[in-house]
Amino acid sequence: MIIAGFDIATCTGCAILDGSNVVHIEAYKAKGADDAEIFANWRPWFRSMLMAHGVQACAIEAPLVTDIKAPDKRPNARPGETRNPVTMKTYLRLYGLRAHAVEICKSLNIDCREFHQSTWRKSFTGNGRATKEEVLALARRIVPNLKSKDSSDALGVAWCLNGELSRLDLFKGAA
Repeated sequence: MIIAGFDIATCTGCAILDGSNVVHIEAYKAKGADDAEIFANWRPWFRSMLMAHGVQACAIEAPLVTDIKAPDKRPNARPGETRNPVTMKTYLRLYGLRAHAVEICKSLNIDCREFHQSTWRKSFTGNGRATKEEVLALARRIVPNLKSKDSSDALGVAWCLNGELSRLDLFKGAA
């Protein structure tokens, strides 16, 4: 089964697997000065990745939960400053890209699953709190000379999906 894993962001990591074999891996940075241009450039790339490789199932990293209202307790924090360094603009872009991915997969009748960062990291590395550097180091054992952390994260997401689908196949066979 051909599956895809994506670490979705302005620079999106993509990994396409046939079983545990890597068919394609890349990082794509959507061009554009604002969300509208970025979305307009990202959508055709995402759709073409799915179609060109005949993807049958897809997984994306779920955008991180927002907690921008929690006050920052650091002694040097300015009054009203939140503890989360990610801006609302970034969250809106991530959730916008997520929405496009879900819609495109649905339009192509491709099952699309979301995995929390700690879930796919535990599946891929054995440690749900593995760093990006640890993920990249493991990914390089599968794809030597891999340079992109976005691509290595996408490989981890795809690996997690592959494992989940394999477990489901085992359960189907046992029934």
